[in-house]
Amino acid sequence: MANSFSVLVLSCDKYADLWKPFFECFEKRFPKGDWNIYIGTNTIKCGFPGVKTIFSGVDQDWSTSYKRILEQIPEQKLFVILEDLFLASDIDKNEFLSISDFMFQSDAMHIRYWANPYPDKETKNSLIGECIKGAPYRSTVCGFWDRQYLIDLLIDGESPWNFEIMGSYRTSYSEGFYATKKPICRYKNIVEKGQWIPDSVEWALSNHLPITIESRPLLKGGNQFKSRIQMCIFDLILRISWQFRLKLMNTLRKILISY
Repeated sequence: MANSFSVLVLSCDKYADLWKPFFECFEKRFPKGDWNIYIGTNTIKCGFPGVKTIFSGVDQDWSTSYKRILEQIPEQKLFVILEDLFLASDIDKNEFLSISDFMFQSDAMHIRYWANPYPDKETKNSLIGECIKGAPYRSTVCGFWDRQYLIDLLIDGESPWNFEIMGSYRTSYSEGFYATKKPICRYKNIVEKGQWIPDSVEWALSNHLPITIESRPLLKGGNQFKSRIQMCIFDLILRISWQFRLKLMNTLRKILISY
């Protein structure tokens, strides 16, 4: 598997100050293996030991830069994580290897590494369920990916948020989409829309991580309140069956759309 599997930390130059604290957590929490570890960014080299830097060049947009990075990776299957997701618990090596093996055994296109929403069907692997065709949130930035499928799925000009929404629509008729039945780890999202998340900053400082507070503003006031409300609403919606949500939306369209 080592020759066909690698780990990609997706980043960009403006988040270079996060690399050191990210990789301190990563080195402590991520299982050791024979796979290559890459960081994808624009022009700044990452000097963390054991990490290979891939350059996308001057930034045009998120998806274009991402494709340039992926095209330089030789391995067939990837584990992708963002640089602002700091690992807060260990990833079990046996579970990680089991999921990685499943990628090859089933020729999976994507495995989401958390269970929100929960997968729709059982598989032969007790850790993993299938996300059936038409299910929402099939396409997430982070997770296990088939590299070539991901390259073909990306459209120039998209943001990460566009990709997760519109990319999920584009996968609606594709086989090979899965999700773990439980999160493979806990993590702290340290930055949101270019601003520090206060609770995560407190956690990072309490764990003696070398974050540079002066590098960006704190998320506070109305923006912080709005972010929390959005997350609460999102989590609440995910508790409702997506099939029921889809049926409800189709009914509303029939009632409200006039020709």
